[in-house]
Amino acid sequence: MKKLLLSSLLAGATLLQVNAQDVKDQNAENKMTPIKEVVSGFPKDYAEHAISTSFNTWLQGGDESLYFQMKTSEFLPTSIIPRRIPTMELEKNIRPEIGAIEAETIFSGKKTLDEFLADPEFRAQGYMVIHKGKIVYESYPGMRPSDSHAWMSCAKPTAALLVELLINEGKIDDSLPISHYVKEFQGTAWENVTVKQIMHMDSGLDIDDTAETRPQPDAHAHRLYLSEFGQPYNGKVEKLIDVLASAQPGEGAGKKFVYASAHTEALVFLVEAVTGERWSETFDKKVWSKMGVEGPMQVQTTPDGVALSHGVIGTRMSDMARFGMLYTPSWDKVAEEQIVTDETLTRIHEDMRSHEFLMAGEDGPVFSDWLENNNPTFLGNSRQWDVLWPDGDMWKGGMQTQGLYVSPSKDLVIVYMSTAVQDHSLHRFVRKVANSGLFE
Repeated sequence: MKKLLLSSLLAGATLLQVNAQDVKDQNAENKMTPIKEVVSGFPKDYAEHAISTSFNTWLQGGDESLYFQMKTSEFLPTSIIPRRIPTMELEKNIRPEIGAIEAETIFSGKKTLDEFLADPEFRAQGYMVIHKGKIVYESYPGMRPSDSHAWMSCAKPTAALLVELLINEGKIDDSLPISHYVKEFQGTAWENVTVKQIMHMDSGLDIDDTAETRPQPDAHAHRLYLSEFGQPYNGKVEKLIDVLASAQPGEGAGKKFVYASAHTEALVFLVEAVTGERWSETFDKKVWSKMGVEGPMQVQTTPDGVALSHGVIGTRMSDMARFGMLYTPSWDKVAEEQIVTDETLTRIHEDMRSHEFLMAGEDGPVFSDWLENNNPTFLGNSRQWDVLWPDGDMWKGGMQTQGLYVSPSKDLVIVYMSTAVQDHSLHRFVRKVANSGLFE
């Protein structure tokens, strides 16, 4: 089962860019039960089909994708971080005009947000907008508010935040090489790569994690996923730390944005080396236990317990939004103390890589298409956040069209869940909503 799951991960990631006819053909090939039919739970035969026979298509936006995103803990070892303090309820001030905001979709012309979310072809699961600590828009077309959903790569800022907190405590100096802290990287291509460079996905190593590299049998990204799922490479199951340590030199730092989950997992090992604890334990102590969340966080792990915080974690959508609120002035509505300090925000906003650096990588142009129809106004990337704009707004995207958008200046958070891989148009609403004039 895990072998089928992994092969789908590597093959499905090649589906980033397709034309409209491809979308129709793909939808015809993959069974896509209307989301509303399973929003209240999955029938037994649906679950059995997904688990036993169809993981080769789980990233293609069909039923298998939906089941995996909602039931990830059934397929990978999972560390549960429980709710520690009473839930801090969020007030509601619903503004229907948000649903009337339009965006130009990739294949289907202009749609309002309400229209887009209501159309089952787009496979949207949920959408939430929070302004000044109040929920001003929410929609759950494909999940229940109490359901957990995978964050995918929207999880990467969780790894970055622990590093930021340890920097604030004086336990990490991000100007030092990671080998100063993680002994397994001594004598490897990582040896002189600084923590700051890893935070920016600027190691310069040959670890590109793209649609082209993931299916290549000897590519670093391919081996990384094999190790995460406990599958053999050349007849041997490798440990994740050994795969990371085997990375080879690439073009060198400072040349281009090298999007790679290997960077994020290197930060996991950094945190564990500094704290002497499992990553999930540290995240519990420093972040989750101080938040008035509604439910637990599920952290999927390798077979030997390494947190896959590059993407395979899950929570309720409202708790993902609460995480985003930590970066806004309304942090006190979701946490007992200020976790994301002004010092941390300053580093994110002032210590970013340039627009040219971001666009030189494989994923910069992809983000440009997804977010702004190839008319980018963003500045660059920073510290595990994919995109920052001149107004200070920040965005992190996930593989199946998940999103975490934070505007500290507007005190605004937008989160959305999805299982879409053929049409990533859900991303195109975030800047339209943020710049609608409703939140000035």
